[in-house]
Amino acid sequence: MTPSLSPWNAHGTLGCLEWPRAWPPIRTCAWTEETKDRCHWDPFLTACQQMARVRGAPQILSLSQPIPELDPLAVLAQKLGSLPPNRFPSYWYLSHKARGERVRVLGWGSLRQVDLSGEGGLRAARSFVEELQPHVHTACVSRRELLQVDGFPGSRQERPLCFCRLGFSPRSDGGAALVLPRWQLLQAPDSWGSLAVARLNLEIDPESDLAALANQITTFFAQMERLSPSPLPSWELQAPVPVDVEEAPLLARIQKALQAIQAGSLDKLVLAEAVDLHLPAPPSIPSLLAYLEKHHPDCSIFAFAARVRGTESFGAASRGSSPASPLPLTQEGIHPQVFLGATPERLLSVWQGRVQIDALAGSAARGATGHQDQVLAERLLGSAKDRREHQWVVRSIQEALGRLGMDPCISPQPRLLRLANIQHLQTLIEAELPANVHLFDLLAQLHPTAAVGGYPQEAALQWLERLEPFDRSSYAAPLGWVDLQGNGEFVVGIRSALIQGDRARLYAGAGIVADSNPEQELAEIRLKLRSLVQALALRPAAPLLPSL
Repeated sequence: MTPSLSPWNAHGTLGCLEWPRAWPPIRTCAWTEETKDRCHWDPFLTACQQMARVRGAPQILSLSQPIPELDPLAVLAQKLGSLPPNRFPSYWYLSHKARGERVRVLGWGSLRQVDLSGEGGLRAARSFVEELQPHVHTACVSRRELLQVDGFPGSRQERPLCFCRLGFSPRSDGGAALVLPRWQLLQAPDSWGSLAVARLNLEIDPESDLAALANQITTFFAQMERLSPSPLPSWELQAPVPVDVEEAPLLARIQKALQAIQAGSLDKLVLAEAVDLHLPAPPSIPSLLAYLEKHHPDCSIFAFAARVRGTESFGAASRGSSPASPLPLTQEGIHPQVFLGATPERLLSVWQGRVQIDALAGSAARGATGHQDQVLAERLLGSAKDRREHQWVVRSIQEALGRLGMDPCISPQPRLLRLANIQHLQTLIEAELPANVHLFDLLAQLHPTAAVGGYPQEAALQWLERLEPFDRSSYAAPLGWVDLQGNGEFVVGIRSALIQGDRARLYAGAGIVADSNPEQELAEIRLKLRSLVQALALRPAAPLLPSL
């Protein structure tokens, strides 16, 4: 379990207990003028340093404070706007639905991280969490008036989170990593309205300067307090950049996939297309994310930013006979690379041993009128081709869970998931996670499902290696967060783009089955690409002045 550190239990005797299926209790202290004095933090810091000496290893003190009216995207905009030139941070943002309400999480910087590229990346992820868990200690500073509120953030909000980005395959060049950020913000709906929880993570070793760390704590929370009234990023619409899909090569790949399916090598193959764009100017990432949240309310919105060195280009990892055009960097040194999108697909949610998974496959456009929309919906529900494509996805998930000894509960019939410009068939799947199975063990079995790879899984991946002339990077890969108890939320990185300065690579795909029509699959890919084209044409209405 994650022990809660306080001056009354910090004698170096806490051990690593079995992971609980419920949260441990939270220590809180009231927010007073005293907490603004760095001396208030001395007992916490001293206790953690004592534990570092006893255990012979650095410890992490994770402190949180609820702050009203603190918007994660406004904070991200202010932080990015305050950076000096040529300073490009790493950050992680995920906005997803929980119980019908939106949860928004932002992580900034890296305190600890592990590289997940290559074979065995998910085993490394589990080891990272298990080894980190006994050395993280939490405390919450709360305002006096908030201590009286029922449902004070003492459950999901009161935990440090690790952010995870994977590549589509172990060979993908996508910055796959699991990161404990230097600080995080979590905003979730509750009886306390728009309250957010700000969390600062500090590493403490036997030789740490505790006075400097105490000053860092007071500075961080004071900064978050000043940012709480900051406005959301605003934007202005511009004409979207034209998207040019090279039809002939894509149709040729679809035909080859159909030939493989008709020969019995495959039942389904999901082919992707990557389209490179030159934007009028580097987009404002916070504005872009705010736009996606507004116009795609039923999707999970994500952005994972990492630094890329040297003169690499998006096309550097291309393969095959017709490589995608390279996107050279326009500056020297270290450059930010942001993978972002609006995905309708949740790969899995794990909470206290309960697993929820979405099976998503089978698509149709939305209608221009209510009547036309209903006709298209009924046609999708009755389509033998789309139902067959969808069933391969359900079957692949069921088989993956079965390999871990899990007996899932599966909805008997798919339902419609209606989005802004497209609708899908969706089946909900639930199961109990065995006590000896970690979230990352489940991810290793699930990814890639037949929704993004094909069926059978291994044969589909071999065909994709031969047919797709570009590296998928994190397209269609798992993205999300995990806590130290093994709870987590992961989505599938579809309807996405890789952005670097004024260059962008958009991704979209379509599932090919025996009776697929190549022209219809091409039209579906075009439809999916539209999810991000308008968002990439945004420009901030007015620059946000740094207030840090």
